Amino acid sequence: MFLMMAVALTTCLLSCSQKEAQQEKAQGVQEQADGTTSATPKANAAMSPEDFVAYLESCGHYFLATMDGDQPRVRPFSFCDVINGEVYFMTRKHKDVYKQLVKNPKVQIAAFPKEGRGWMRITCKLVEAETPEVRTHFLDKYPNMKKAHPIDDPDYAFMKLVGITAVLGDKVYSVK
Repeated sequence: MFLMMAVALTTCLLSCSQKEAQQEKAQGVQEQADGTTSATPKANAAMSPEDFVAYLESCGHYFLATMDGDQPRVRPFSFCDVINGEVYFMTRKHKDVYKQLVKNPKVQIAAFPKEGRGWMRITCKLVEAETPEVRTHFLDKYPNMKKAHPIDDPDYAFMKLVGITAVLGDKVYSVK
């Protein structure tokens, strides 16, 4: 089931990415300071970072899409949390996802809760934002990671989500 969802999401993202690029080129779309573009839906409601992460956690896994050149890449993710009112993800620096995020921090995330209602589509940027507090927080939250690798392992990458716009049904939320 995950494979079918990932294939469908990849196909959709490639098609949407090509259409968005054509629209942006035709409309002269400009990137805003918060990482969104004028083509990003405008939020009509607010969502707290805690509610946002609770929703993602209710999904178990959600799918993060990055760009690898002109090819979208989609993979399941499950490591996120709120620290000091900001949403963070964790990955490893040796992974392709990290290398893709360094080149292009813009991502989309598709999430579907386990109870089967309410897809959420998320647009944001992931920027590296590691502090000792963030590192300790994640490794305390996910003790299996701490068991597998020492806390000072330089391969860990901690990324902050910025400019989060979440679409759930017909509502568009700004996560702040």
